[in-house]
Amino acid sequence: MKLKMRLLAILLVGLFSIQPTFASEDTVQFTLEIVAQDQITLTSVTQAAKGLNAIEAINQVIIMGIKDTDWGPMIVSLGGVEAVGNTYWALFVNGEMSMVGAQDVILDTDTIIRLILTAF
Repeated sequence: MKLKMRLLAILLVGLFSIQPTFASEDTVQFTLEIVAQDQITLTSVTQAAKGLNAIEAINQVIIMGIKDTDWGPMIVSLGGVEAVGNTYWALFVNGEMSMVGAQDVILDTDTIIRLILTAF
C-alpha cells in the first residue's frame, strides 16, 4: 500500500510540474540582452504577453530604475548598474537603434531588446 501511495504521489507531482513547451498565441518570445562593460552582461530569453511595452517586459526580467522625464520614462539603472555622468542605456530593438523610448516599443512579435551602457 505504501509503495502504491508513493508511486501515486510521484505521478501527481510529475503531472503538475509539466509545462507546455509551445508558445501560446497570446505570447511572444522576448530576448533581453544587457551589456555594461566590466559590470554586467545578461541574456534572457522568455515568453512575454503580446502587447506589453518594453518597459513592462524588461521589468519582469531585471530590477530597473526609471526616471520620469518630459519625453517619457528613461531607464537609469539595470540590475543595480546606473547610468551616471555622460552615460546612458542605449536601446536597440531587433538589431537597430530605437527611434522611440522603451515605453513606445510594443511587443507584438518575437522581439530582441538590447540595452548597452553607452558614453556620449
